Amino acid sequence: MNQSEFELQLKKILKINNIELDDSQVQNFFEYYKILSEENEKYNLTSIKDLKSIILKHFLDSIMGLKLFEETSKKNELYKFDIIDFGCGAGFPLVPYKIYNQSIGKLNKIIFIDSNSKKINFLNILFQNLKFKNNQKIMTLHSRLENFNSTDLSSKLILVGRAVGEINKILSNIMSFLFKNKIEDAIFVYYAGPNFIIPENRIVKFYQSSKNIKKTIDVRFEISGKITEYSYQEKKINRKLAVFEIKNLK
Repeated sequence: MNQSEFELQLKKILKINNIELDDSQVQNFFEYYKILSEENEKYNLTSIKDLKSIILKHFLDSIMGLKLFEETSKKNELYKFDIIDFGCGAGFPLVPYKIYNQSIGKLNKIIFIDSNSKKINFLNILFQNLKFKNNQKIMTLHSRLENFNSTDLSSKLILVGRAVGEINKILSNIMSFLFKNKIEDAIFVYYAGPNFIIPENRIVKFYQSSKNIKKTIDVRFEISGKITEYSYQEKKINRKLAVFEIKNLK
């Protein structure tokens, strides 16, 4: 596929969904598509391969979810606090949203974490080719979230995830990560399917495994969540965005 054909399809789909891009953003999306297609021939980065589906299910869906979060939170969290996309795979949802909104990552860090080294290598290649307008603090890390240690994170974090596993296991891994890094508050933005049911708000006592024996740690986390529904492509595709607030009650 040549660039003009890609741009025609991209702009057509985005126009239907009231998303506007400038020329540099369109160029970045073309680079993303081109590198994704090339590297997907070597590694299993995504099972979605045709152009329209990539634009709809990867690029547009990624934009729509975080755009909705930004519009409904109205607290500028995406600009004030570090953002972690864990189980990031080929960069969805945070890379497409970063192309759409290049202001994020100017003052805060954007961190991509995945346990698959090939996917992290892909992101490193991708970022070498994308041209962002501002100085960026973008990091990639071959790891799992619950194993990630850092002394250089903001006091509150934004975590984003899409198709990263069963929700209670995800929340448990997030609590382990927060406990390990002494972080008090986090917001987890989770892209969910139309049938997703959010767990009840609850207070959880944190457990840490030690020599295969679960040992109770005197730490409690309050987890509260809410769902916002959204649709796109003339309301033909329905999605849910679950936003969890996770607080360490000490």
